[in-house]
Amino acid sequence: MVANESLSSARAEFTHAFNHAVPGILPEALEALLTKANYNGTSSADKSRIVNARAILPEKWDAISRAMPVHLVQLLDRSITTAYSTFRPASALGQATELALLDSSTFETTLRFNEMTQNFRDKAGQALLDLNIRIAVLFGQDDIRERENPFRPYLLARCVFLAVEEQKLLPDTEAILIEQLGETMAGTMAGIYEAANGALERQGISANLALKISKAPESQQTRNPVAGQQGGFAGSGGPGGSGGSGAAGGQGAYSTMQAGIFPGAQGAQGQAQVQNQGAFPAAQQTVMASPSVRLEQLFQTVRGKPLSLPAATPVLAQSAASSMQAAASNPFAGMPPPDVSPASAGPAWLTGSSALGGVLRQAFGETAPVSPHRDKHTAGSIPFTAMDNAPSSSANAGNHGRTGQFAHSGLPASVGAGSSDQIQVPAALVASHLQNIESQLKQRADAQSLPPEMSMGLSKVLGQMHKVMVPDSASMKDGQGEIRNLIREQKDALYSLAKDTEEQMSIDLVAMLFEVMLCDELVPFNTRISLGRLQFLILQLALKEKNLLSDSKHPARLLLNRICSIAYSAQQIGDVDNHVTEEIARIIKTLMRHDSEVPELFSRIQNRFETFIARELRTNNQQIHRTVKALGEAEIRFMRFACIAVAISKAMPKVHVEMSFRSFLRTEWVRAIEVAERTDALLARRYRLLVPDLLWSVFPKLDNDDRNLLSSMLPNMVGTLRHGMDLMELEKPKQQKLLNWLAEAHSNALRPPADSKKPQGLSLPAMHERFEQFTNQPDTIEHSEVHHYEFARELYQLGVFGELGLRARMLDKEVQKQVPPAEGVIAVDNPAEPELNPAYLERIVCGALIDIKTEKLNTKACLRWVDPNLIYVVLSMKGDEFPAVLSIRVLCEMLDSGKLRFIEDEPLFERAIHTLLKSADEVDNVRV
Repeated sequence: MVANESLSSARAEFTHAFNHAVPGILPEALEALLTKANYNGTSSADKSRIVNARAILPEKWDAISRAMPVHLVQLLDRSITTAYSTFRPASALGQATELALLDSSTFETTLRFNEMTQNFRDKAGQALLDLNIRIAVLFGQDDIRERENPFRPYLLARCVFLAVEEQKLLPDTEAILIEQLGETMAGTMAGIYEAANGALERQGISANLALKISKAPESQQTRNPVAGQQGGFAGSGGPGGSGGSGAAGGQGAYSTMQAGIFPGAQGAQGQAQVQNQGAFPAAQQTVMASPSVRLEQLFQTVRGKPLSLPAATPVLAQSAASSMQAAASNPFAGMPPPDVSPASAGPAWLTGSSALGGVLRQAFGETAPVSPHRDKHTAGSIPFTAMDNAPSSSANAGNHGRTGQFAHSGLPASVGAGSSDQIQVPAALVASHLQNIESQLKQRADAQSLPPEMSMGLSKVLGQMHKVMVPDSASMKDGQGEIRNLIREQKDALYSLAKDTEEQMSIDLVAMLFEVMLCDELVPFNTRISLGRLQFLILQLALKEKNLLSDSKHPARLLLNRICSIAYSAQQIGDVDNHVTEEIARIIKTLMRHDSEVPELFSRIQNRFETFIARELRTNNQQIHRTVKALGEAEIRFMRFACIAVAISKAMPKVHVEMSFRSFLRTEWVRAIEVAERTDALLARRYRLLVPDLLWSVFPKLDNDDRNLLSSMLPNMVGTLRHGMDLMELEKPKQQKLLNWLAEAHSNALRPPADSKKPQGLSLPAMHERFEQFTNQPDTIEHSEVHHYEFARELYQLGVFGELGLRARMLDKEVQKQVPPAEGVIAVDNPAEPELNPAYLERIVCGALIDIKTEKLNTKACLRWVDPNLIYVVLSMKGDEFPAVLSIRVLCEMLDSGKLRFIEDEPLFERAIHTLLKSADEVDNVRV
C-alpha cells in the first residue's frame, strides 16, 4: 500500500513535469533545425530534407504534443505493474537470437531509438541514478536495475517515437523529426527526474542502498591480454569456476569478442587448469612463432609496453574437452570467421615464417628499412611544452571499464546490466544480421544482373557501423584511461564479414595504425579521441581505395595529417586554439554523418579546412594581420618597380652613358616613376618621357638647332628631375652630386665640337622611338627577370612598415651574414635564384612549428602566413610580441645547414607507419 501511494505521488510529479516541458520543445527544435540546415558541412540533399521537416513540424505539432502525454499515461500504466516483475515483453532484436533477417529500416530505427534513450539517460545524470536507487529501496531490492524503474528514459523515448510515427510522414522526415525532438527534449530530463525524486523524498524514501559484498569474477584487461590472463584466470577452478571466460551476468558470452584480443591470443583463455603447469623452451618458441602472438606483441610494443613472452603451455595443451568448455560458455563460438584457421593459427595473411616487418613494409609501400631514429619519440622533435595526458578519474575508470563490453553499440555502463529496454546488439548478432542483408541484396543483384559492387559487403557494413555504432567522445576511453581501438574490439565481427584474406589484412593493418596514432604525443588528447571515432570510416576507405595505406598524397591522409598538425600547433600558440578546436569539431561531425561513399568527401573538406586555417592564422592576431597586408602592399609596389626597371633596361643596352648615371635611371628614377603612378598618372608619364630626353641631352650636339633645342629644354628637364628626386625622398647629397654631373655633361654637349667630322649621336625623335615601348606601352615582366631586382624588395617592405608604423623583425639580416654593397653602386644583374627543394616546400605551410638555432637567435616559432608566391613567410615567435618576416629562400638554406628544423618531423600517418615498422622489426628480432 505504501509503495502504491509513493508511486502514485511520484507518477503525478513525473507526469506534470513532462507535460510542462513539452510545449517548450517546439521553438527550440525549430531553431536547431534551422541551424543544421545553414551549417556549411551539411550536403544539399540533407539541407533540403531538413528544411522540409522544419516546415512540417509546426503543422503536426499540435497532434504530436497531444499524443505524447497520452502515450506516457499508457506506458506508465504498464511499467508500474511490471516493476521488479518476471514478466517482460519481447523486443524486436530480442526475437532475432535465431539470426533471422531483420528489415534494414527496423534495424536503423532500433539503433536510433537506442541513441535517443541513451541521450536521455546522459542528460538525466545523477537524478536518474538517484531515482533508480529510490525505486529499488521502495521495492526492498538489493540490486539496482534501471529496467525496473517505471519512470525510466525508455518510456519517454517511446513517447516521442509513437507520437511522431502516428503522423504517417515520409521516412526521411519522420527520422529527422524524431531525432530533433529527442535532442531538444533531452535538455529537460534533469528537471523531470528531479521532480520524481522530490516526490519520493517527501515520502521518506532516500537514495541510499545498504552495501552488500558479493564475489564476482574479475574483469579482463583489454589492452594487455597477458596481464588479463594472469588476473582473470587465477581464480578459475575448472569448468565450474567463475573465470573471465564464463558467462557472468549474461555478459560473459561476448567477452572474447569484446576483449580486444586478436585470434590466437585468446586461445589461452578458459585454460586456467593448466595456467601454472610451466612452459618448455620449445613450447615458448612455438608460441613466439605464432602469427597471432607476434601481432599481439606488436600491439604491446607500439603501446610502449615491454615485450613479453606469453605462456606457451595453455596454447599447446588445448584439448577437445577445453574446446567444448569454451563453446559452452560462448553461444556464438560456433561461428568461425571465413578463411581463418583455429584461433591459435592467427590471421591467414601472416604465415608463421613471414617477417612482420617485411609484410607490413610491402603493405605500406615502404622499400627501405626504418631508421632507428624515425619513431614517435624522435630526438629532433622539440615541442613547446611537454604533452601530459590528463589521467582519468577513478569514477570514469570504473565506468569505462564496463563500457568495453558493449563497445560496438556505444552504450554506456548503465546499459550493460541486462536491460531489455535498451536493445542489445552483440557483435556476432550484428555480423549475422548484416550477413543476411548482404545475402538478400546479393540475390537481388544476381537476379537483376547488377554488378557485384551493388551488393552489401564489408565496406557497406562499415559505413553503417560508422554512422550508428561509434561511441560518443565521453565513452572513447577504456578503463585505463586510454583511447579505445574500436576495430580491435570488433575484430571478430569484422573478420566474419571479410570475403577474403586481403580484407582481413586491411582490418589488421588499420587497427595497427590506429593503435599507434591514438597514443601519438604530438596530437592533443581530445583530437586523438575525435580521430579514434573515425576508425570504421578509415577502414571502410582502406577497403574501397587500396592506395590509402601506400599513397602519402591520399586526400584522407592529407586531411587527418593536417587536422592533427594544426591541433597541436594551435595548442602551442594559444591565440587560435578555441576557433581551431571548434572547426575540427565541425569537421568530425560532418565525417560522422557520412561515409566514404560520398564522392571527394575528404578532398572537399580539406580544401575548406586549408582556407579556414590560412584565414584564421592570418587574421586572428592584429599584428600578424597588419604585417601580412603590409607585405602585400610592398609586393605590389615592388612588382611595379621591377616591371618599369625591366622595360627601361631593355631600351638602354645600345645607349652608352656614364655608369653611375645609367644606374640612377635604372633604379632611383624607376622608384620615382613607381611612386608617381600610385597618385598621378600624368606625372608618371612626364617622368617616363624624361628618360629619353635626359639621355639625348648628355650627348654632344653638332649643329646649332640641336644646341638651341637643348637650351630651351633644360629648365623643364631639371625642374622635373628635381621634383622626382624630392618625391622619392632621395638624399640631398646624392641629388646635388647628380645635378653637378648633369651640369658638366650639358656644358660639354652645348660646346661646339673641335672636330666637325665626329659622328653625331641619336636625334631626339630617334631616341624617343627607341623608348617607345617604355613610354607608351604597358609594362610586362617574366618571372625569371624578377631576381635581378631582389635588392629592392626589402626596401619596399621597410618603406611600407615605416608608413604604417609597424614593428616587424626582418630575420634575413639576423640569420645571415650580409655583404655590404660597394659605395654608390647598386647591383641589378644578380645571378639566377637557385631552385627551392620541393620536399621543403611541401612542409612550409601555415601552422607548421619550427625551431631556429643560430648564433644570434634561438627560438621556436609558428608559420602564420606563407606567401602564395613562395617568397616570404610571417612567423610568430615564442615570447616575442611582434611578428617576424623570413624569406623562404633563407628558410630553405637554414634547413640545409641544420639551423632550422620542423618540430613535427613527419605527418601523423607517416609517423605511425614508421613507428609500426620499427616495432615490427623489434618483434621479428626477438630470440627465445
